[in-house]
Amino acid sequence: MYERLADKLKTTSAIKWFPGHGAEESWIVEVEGELGFRLPPSYRWWLIHYGNARLGDGNIFTICSPEHREYDDTDILYIHRLNQAEDWLVERFPNRLDLFVPDSDELYYFDTSSRDEQGEFPIMCYDLMNDLIDTYATTFAEFLEQLIDQRS
Repeated sequence: MYERLADKLKTTSAIKWFPGHGAEESWIVEVEGELGFRLPPSYRWWLIHYGNARLGDGNIFTICSPEHREYDDTDILYIHRLNQAEDWLVERFPNRLDLFVPDSDELYYFDTSSRDEQGEFPIMCYDLMNDLIDTYATTFAEFLEQLIDQRS
């Protein structure tokens, strides 16, 4: 189902990951329980098979083991908890689940307010300098492919 993406991941130098560091299904289920919704299928596939990645100057958020979640700033739930503690952020972006925050003037997040028939959330790109938000990709798999293509 994700063969094209897997092929790109084998040949790209734009994204770096460490084999054998995938998330366990129980970790994913625990995170989904706290979030209150199921994560998109292509992101779940990524978490289990790859789990973590560095892309240029940022990390694509992952799910860490529960014993490391409280202090690992690459864990999607840890970042979500920090964001939820900021009232202004919750008010302005009630359906934002951060995914990738490179060291630049943009950030990427799941828009959890809309889900397609496959269960995928769109990935939004927030241009911080211009305060503009655009749809970057319709699935997590498409998001990764586009980032790889742009940075290869």
